[in-house]
This record gives sequence, structure tokens and C-alpha cells, in this order.
Amino acid sequence: MNRTKTKMASLGGRRQAGFNLVELMVTLIIIAMLTMFAYPSFMQSVRKGKRSDAHTAMTRAASNLERFFSTNGTYTTDATLLGLQVDDGTATSDNGYYVVTVAAGPTGIASSYVVTATAMAGTSQAKDDGCTTITVNSLGVRTPDPTDSKCWR
Repeated sequence: MNRTKTKMASLGGRRQAGFNLVELMVTLIIIAMLTMFAYPSFMQSVRKGKRSDAHTAMTRAASNLERFFSTNGTYTTDATLLGLQVDDGTATSDNGYYVVTVAAGPTGIASSYVVTATAMAGTSQAKDDGCTTITVNSLGVRTPDPTDSKCWR
């Protein structure tokens, strides 16, 4: 009896099943390459989706600023009057990914404002290249410029 038949006979006539080292290494390399390319793209898509948190908060603040102006004849920097979430004196977006501030515009708070959303440190949005700080003013001008930036899409 040759060696192969002896080995199979000792296993009850069955061959051993499983992966050998080469097959395992090839599989791990394929998984590593997929992860290397897919994960960053996935995270950028997640960040893009979370930008809507800033857009919503800024739109709400701007809308409430206009409402405040129509009844008081001036704008305000008081975030509590603008429908923003305020914790310990800091206004944040609904999901807490952005800090939202309202400041006087270039002509003063009586006639202009600037709403700024800044990515909260320690969140995934803090790594959102070029979109960590976005603004809109009383004239509706958005920065970074929507025609050149991905921040408003």
C-alpha cells in the first residue's frame, strides 16, 4: 500500500478538508485590499450624509433670524431664540455633529448676520476635508462657494 492510501485509510477513507496556508494568505490579501479602498470611500459618504445636520441647523437658524427681524426690526445672536439646541451655552446641530454660532454681519447685528457651523471635535465630521466650517449670511451667500465645493451637495 502506498503512503497516500495508508493516510486516507487512517482517516476512515476521507481526505482532510480545509484551507492551506497559501489559500488563507490570498484571501487575507484580497480582504485587505478591499478594505484599503472601500473603507475611506464609505467614510466619506457617511460624512457627506452627516453634513445635512449642519444644513438643517443653519437653515432653521436663518429662518428664525428672519422671523425675529420681521417682528423686532433687528437680528439677534441669542441661539436660544433661534430654535437651536443649546447645552452649557453652546448651540449645536440636532445630532451634535456641529457647533452653530450666530454673529453680527459686516453691517452690524441690526441689519446683517452670519451663521457658522463648525464640525464638533471628536466626531467623524472633524475629518471632513474642506467642509469642517461652513457659513451662510443674511444675503444667502454660502461659504465655501457652492459652485466650487462639495460642502453643499
